[in-house]
Formats: sequence, C-alpha cells, structure tokens
Amino acid sequence: MKPGILFCDGCVLQRQKPITVWGEGTDADTVEVELAGNRASGTVKAGRWECTLPAMEAGRGLTMRITCGEETAVIRDVAVGEVWIAGGQSNMEYFLRYDAQWEDLCAEPVNPDIRMFNVARLAFPEQKKDVSDCGYWFDAADPAWPLFSAPGFAFARQLQPRLGVPVGIIGCNWGGTSASTWMDESYMEEEPLNIYLREYEAAVAGRDPEELIRLEKEAYRVDDDPVNTTAWAKMMYGSSLQEQAEWLEKAAADPAPENPMGPLHVGRPGRLYHQMLEKIIPFAARGVLWYQGESDECHAQIYDRLFAAMIRCFRDSFRQELPFLFVQLAPFGRWLECSGLQYPELRRRQEQVSRSVPGVHMVSIMDLGMYEDIHPKQKVEVGDRLARLAMGKIYGSTELCESPELLCACRTEEGIVLTFANTGEGLWESEPIPEAEEEAEQNGEYTGPAEMKDGFLVTSEENGGRGLTIQEVRPDGDRILLCIPDLPGQACRVSFAEVPYIRVRFFNSADLPLKPFSCVVE
Repeated sequence: MKPGILFCDGCVLQRQKPITVWGEGTDADTVEVELAGNRASGTVKAGRWECTLPAMEAGRGLTMRITCGEETAVIRDVAVGEVWIAGGQSNMEYFLRYDAQWEDLCAEPVNPDIRMFNVARLAFPEQKKDVSDCGYWFDAADPAWPLFSAPGFAFARQLQPRLGVPVGIIGCNWGGTSASTWMDESYMEEEPLNIYLREYEAAVAGRDPEELIRLEKEAYRVDDDPVNTTAWAKMMYGSSLQEQAEWLEKAAADPAPENPMGPLHVGRPGRLYHQMLEKIIPFAARGVLWYQGESDECHAQIYDRLFAAMIRCFRDSFRQELPFLFVQLAPFGRWLECSGLQYPELRRRQEQVSRSVPGVHMVSIMDLGMYEDIHPKQKVEVGDRLARLAMGKIYGSTELCESPELLCACRTEEGIVLTFANTGEGLWESEPIPEAEEEAEQNGEYTGPAEMKDGFLVTSEENGGRGLTIQEVRPDGDRILLCIPDLPGQACRVSFAEVPYIRVRFFNSADLPLKPFSCVVE
C-alpha cells in the first residue's frame, strides 16, 4: 500500500472542503482512512484506491492513519488550513535564494505554520536526477527552503499571519515550459489549439521513437549532472549579464547533447500534466497561483484560448472550480536569445482571460521588469501582490487589491481625460528613472516611439497614424489628463505601456501600477 505523494508527515490539507485521500494498493483490498475521528473507506481497483473524508475546520498536530489489508501508514503532524498550488514556468519556479530580499528573509524567524512541498521536476519516472528538495513537506528551517518558489513562499508569508491558520504551498512548476505541457492533450484537439499537437507531430515525423528516447535520456543525463544543474540555476536566476554571456560562449564551444522534441520532452503537449500534475490530482486546494506565458510567445495571438483551456483542464481534473490568481508578464527587452517583442500581445491576451473566465484574477507588475533579464528579481513583491489579491478576491477583505483600470476617456479643451477604477485615494506618479539606470532601455524597438510620453501614446489617422505630441501627463484623483495641443478632430487611439519594456510610474494608493490598455477617443 502506497499513499499519494502529498500524504506524508507535515502535510497541509484544505479546510472547509471534502478531503480526498488516495494511493496505490492490491486490487480488492479494503482501505480505511481515519483523521481526527473522521473515517472513510474504499476498495482498491486497478491498483488505485480513493477515500473522501468530510470537510474540516483548521487544525494542527493531527495524525492520519491509512489501513490497507495488513498494512497501516501513520502520517504525523498533519495540519488543516489553506492550500495553494504554485504553478507555471521559471518566474514561478524562481528560487528564493536569488530574490532581491533574500538576506532579509533569512533574518526572519521560521513560521511553522507555513509549509511547502515541491513536486519533483522529472521528465520521466526513471530519470536519475537530484530531487532531494522534493517529495516531502518542509518549513523555512529545511535545506530545501532556498530552492522553493519565491513568489509561492512570499504569498504564504503574507497570507498566514492574516488568516491565522496553517498555509501549505505546493510547488508544481518547471522553467521554460508552455501552458500546453500542463494540460491534458484532449483540451487541445480543436482549432486553433491543435497547432500545439500538430507541431509536435511534425517534430517527430519520420524519426524513430526509440532513437528519440535514447537521445532525450542522454541529454537529460548530461543536464542532470549536479555541476551542470547548479551552474544552470545560477545562470538562470543569479548571474550578471557578463556572466550569462560567458556561459553562452562556453556552451557554444562545448555544446550539450541534442535534446530533441520527442516522447520524453518537457515541452511535449501534455507531458508535465501526466508526469507532474497528475501526481497531486485531486488534492483539495483553495486555488492556483500561476506565473507563465513567456514560452508561448510563438503563439501569442491564441494565448487567451490556451490559458482558458488549461484552467478548464485544472478545474475538471481537480473536481473543483479552483480560483486562479496569475501574474501578467513583466516588462522585458531581451535576454540571452529571447526578446520581448510579443509581450504586449501576450499581456493583452492574459487580461482577456482575467475578464472573461470567472474566478480568474490578475496581478500587474509593470513596474518591476528588467530590460535585459527575463527574470525580475523582486519576486517577494510579486508574492505580496498575489496575497493581497487573494485577500480581496477569495477571503473577503475590502482592501484595494487591483491595479487601476481604465473606465472611460473623453476630450477636453486641454487634451484627453482618462478616468480609472481601483484608484483608492487617488493616482500618483513616481520619480523619473535616473539616467544611470536607463542605459540600454532607449532602444525604440522595445520601448516605443519617441512620441510616447511616460508610457502614453496618442495616434490619429488625421496625423497619418503618427504619435501626437503630449506636453504633459497630469494625474489628479481618479483621472489622468494628457495635455495635447492641437488635438485633431478625428478619433484618436490612446494606448498605455503597450511595448515590450517600460517602467510604469503611475500607481494607485495601494502602490499597484497602472495596467497596459488601449482605447479609442471619438
């Protein structure tokens, strides 16, 4: 008898929801689960059993007993509280030890009511890789803590003291992955999402499957060498631009074995859904934290469809209408061989999902990006904003938890007035970026045309589609005035921050940045 991977000492179970417990066993055996006087039983079928305990309120120091035939598993120090799944790619995976506030975090006392669990990042079951930081529940005193998701931990760090109950964060993420790998293939069978399935079939067409698997395993063997793993993590999250360039140069001189797209590749549609996510399905949780999208820039125009389908897959699989709190992609210019040229479209598609799919809410971090790094270092702030969003959208707090959002736009004698929701006590503007920090940020390909002022761009067909001169951008309460002399009589298009890289300088009274938007002013 073998319980599911999440059912081990120190686990956190979701309060106020039925608790499903499962595992493996011998067919026809009877299984009984007992926790705090509650009992449930089931029978092993096709090697799997599942029992559901009634919902419970928060608790600590409990013991769960699972009996199957002659075997009994005793799981100690069980807590009941709030459980969130931290999913996505590298910006969610981002290790705590590389965060800008790492030293401050280390100085804080350990909170035993915050517990974490990493699902092992294995591309296939028999992969030989150091996953010693995975597969068990731990707190901030454990050696695995520095390698946990920085946004995930920061979220729990804010949430737990406010709720006063245990908080568990399940890290289920992998850098460089498309949303298509985190969902069952059946959710991509229709147009236009079947482009992901067609591209996979094209990549493996005419190639021997066994040879592909051999090549993939050899590539993983080299990548998983502890020296390579440590060097890659540092390059991804903690190296300077110069160190990254040197790493690339060295890699080009001594290239790693080819890791072709094939049956075991983490980019294969559905691969990590089956290899990682299914291991924690259908664990009861309050919701999902999601930070991903960078690896879907090649199909930015359909990201809203892809993301919505993935959310539906999660909800169907977990048998719960899980809320999704996600992070809109940060400003970004270029990093290694990547660019942010498709990021404006990706951000538009992300916001569409937050508007059209119930129970989905978005955090904006348009003030936190880095021009020459795809991994912003202020992940604690990201987690803080997610926690604030959770308090407002999930736990009933009345605090301001969303970024300012455009309500309407109209003409005045001075120019164009934009009116916003979610302003709190009023909009304010931060100081301009010091010239010493701008450096490479002046490349118009990434930061917009010269007519853009403080992120705002106004164009008109009457002016040949060119940008109009904005003399001043003036915030006032819940409005922003764009002072434009000689405003054309025809309709104008107003956009804000719709460029790959920018540092947004307009905030509401909760210090949340203005989101990108565009509108037409008649």
